[in-house]
Amino acid sequence: MHSYCVENSLGETEELILRMQEGENNLRDDFIRSNWNTIMYHVTRLTGRVAYNCDEFSIALMAFNEAIDHFDHEKNASFHTFSSLVINRRIIDYKRKMSKFNCEQLHLVQHQDGEDATLEISDKKQEHLLENLEIQEEILRFEENLAEFGISLSNIAKITPKHHDTRYFCACIATWLSESRLTSGRLLMEKKLPVTEIMSQFQLSRKTVDRHRKYIILLYLIIRSDMDILKGYLHSFMKGEQ
Repeated sequence: MHSYCVENSLGETEELILRMQEGENNLRDDFIRSNWNTIMYHVTRLTGRVAYNCDEFSIALMAFNEAIDHFDHEKNASFHTFSSLVINRRIIDYKRKMSKFNCEQLHLVQHQDGEDATLEISDKKQEHLLENLEIQEEILRFEENLAEFGISLSNIAKITPKHHDTRYFCACIATWLSESRLTSGRLLMEKKLPVTEIMSQFQLSRKTVDRHRKYIILLYLIIRSDMDILKGYLHSFMKGEQ
């Protein structure tokens, strides 16, 4: 059997996954082993504890296998991001299921011992954990959406205009795009900014639109996302509060 390391390029990883999807199951064990530390990292990040010998790690392994089977390089930005999303979702589902189970157990204890305060704290901890997991999933999903347009979270500082007026104007364009069904549909389908329509609507040159293309798309995706904190910040910015 051949050994494959995590450092494989994206093209090599996609090729390996395609071969596994086509039935070369002998590659799967080596591929999973080469990503073992990455899977453990996700579990530790999501649960706040070491991943050894816990139910979440078994769930993460199954989720990683699921990601191998369902990854589509034409629809998903990268296997790394896609597998992270699948692992995240399966662990969230498990936590929700266990939270419901624990809640039923806690109600029974409450009825027997009357330890109301302790039960409320435990319940709140479970709720807080689920909220954190869901926020992380939103960020991963947002990162994948950005990658579809060739934008990385690590490059946000570079693509953000320095001047307040320019940022505000880009936010106006992004808002218009999100509210226009036709141009929004084209943007999502073609994965590129409808430059001609923007030029016409805002009386701008192609050079100006192209210069801020990635930042406009970034703001557009924030508006369309489930990330309420970022959307709230953008809304306040548009109102001139920040």
